[in-house]
Amino acid sequence: MSLFGKARGYRVIANDVALRSYVIGKALIENNHVSLDVEDVNRLFVNDPDNTGFVEANFARSVLTAKHARFLDNGFAVTRKVEGAKRWLLLLLLTKYILRMRPMGNFGAKTIIKQAEDGRWEQMNQNYLKDLLSRNIAGHPKAVAEKLRRVVNAGVFSNGQVNEIHQLDVFEFLNQVEGDVLYLDPPYAGTSAYETSLRALDCILEGKIVREEASVFSRSGALEALERLFAASQKFPLWVVSYGNAAIGLDTLVELVAKFKKDVTAEEIPYIHLTGLSGDEKREANREFLIVGR
Repeated sequence: MSLFGKARGYRVIANDVALRSYVIGKALIENNHVSLDVEDVNRLFVNDPDNTGFVEANFARSVLTAKHARFLDNGFAVTRKVEGAKRWLLLLLLTKYILRMRPMGNFGAKTIIKQAEDGRWEQMNQNYLKDLLSRNIAGHPKAVAEKLRRVVNAGVFSNGQVNEIHQLDVFEFLNQVEGDVLYLDPPYAGTSAYETSLRALDCILEGKIVREEASVFSRSGALEALERLFAASQKFPLWVVSYGNAAIGLDTLVELVAKFKKDVTAEEIPYIHLTGLSGDEKREANREFLIVGR
């Protein structure tokens, strides 16, 4: 949404407490002109003396195959010495690389990585196999990295505004900034917490083992957390709130927003989430809520 707002010419001030999201913001929201050259990607393959081997030691044969883990170890060592916008662009490329090497972007599947490592392709789930081959898991890291360089560069543009990205607790962020439109997309109650489902990615980005507690919005008491969030947002004249239907219904959310905004409209949108992983019944039931408060 931040990138879409930027593309529409709005000045964007975005926030996410997670490093994985902050990287995207630094690379594509704040950055207006800098892009990656072929030489920037080639440099990721030059052996770096400060390569710690962290990714291979902790995530090879479970999260990533060994050759991709080794590339990432060296790539992160190189990237951490780069200054300015190119550092964030390279971090975004490496983040996309990690996600690309996961079957359907899912960090839960462990066995399939062992099967890919050993070349036991005939034993794989056929849906996963087709997906992994399309992601070029069997190919050389250079080919994957070069393709992702072009993908990252496609997101770099100027909208004539000075855009910002922050990595703050949401309540601290709301207290510090002003704006005409506030878009809120908190973690959805009743769904997997990002801190759990993306923990491997977070560890690799941090370069150490991290065990963050799940967001208060993902735990029991999420409705109370939402009310606190809305109370902290009253100074913004227009709200747009997106939310899922896993645990809280649309009527309940509309009533909550109506405590703070006089004019509330809402839409319920059929939404297919994790197409390759969820069953027919789950796909049929999924809904995304869009609520506007004035």
